[in-house]
Amino acid sequence: MKYITAFIMVFFIILIACESKKTPQESTDHVKDAYTFATPKGSELLPAERGPVRDVYEPPAVNLASFKLKLDGKVSTHLELGWRQIQEMQSVSTDTMLMYCVEGWEVWGVWRGISINELLDSAQPAEDATHVLFHGIDGYTTAMPMTYLRKYNAILAYEVNGRPLKKHDGYPLRLVAFGLFGYKWAKYVTRLELISGSRLGFWEKYGYDDKALVPVERRRFYEGANAEPIEF
Repeated sequence: MKYITAFIMVFFIILIACESKKTPQESTDHVKDAYTFATPKGSELLPAERGPVRDVYEPPAVNLASFKLKLDGKVSTHLELGWRQIQEMQSVSTDTMLMYCVEGWEVWGVWRGISINELLDSAQPAEDATHVLFHGIDGYTTAMPMTYLRKYNAILAYEVNGRPLKKHDGYPLRLVAFGLFGYKWAKYVTRLELISGSRLGFWEKYGYDDKALVPVERRRFYEGANAEPIEF
């Protein structure tokens, strides 16, 4: 009996040790072990809350009691949601996803928020609506095709890696756009305006590419050889 008891104890010790090595990354699709992965330069791949931050303007002051998320333009139904209504919506989470900067660095995050598909379905876009122009509280804008937003299940995130967004990370809502450069990840989003055709946003007016596609060769360093081009 004592040998059987000892065997069972050893078995459970091994099982616990194996479980402790697991990370949420093992169930994700986009990034290989982002929690311990090195960058191409050999440095640590940082989580979003510890990584570099870029802002056009100073982070705006936000009062959640008066905050409104609006969806208007070419829609059948205008939406205006307060923070409580946003919190009551079904939340969605990404897998481990990288935000790539045109400057050459990346950060990883598991983002949680609300589905843009759900917002669009509720607003019922007009037949000639093709793009969504995202407006930040700070005046920042960028436009995205609805085909991309729907195909890649874009979200407006209010959490990253299990914590509410910090002020400089786009609090209270930030667009999360898989496979696109960070200037498309609009911060402080307060309005989604549906429009016909694209419209140049802040950085696009300075010559940044409107599609903002991260080269698949760069993505393959993290995602592996199976990384596919973004198409929409």
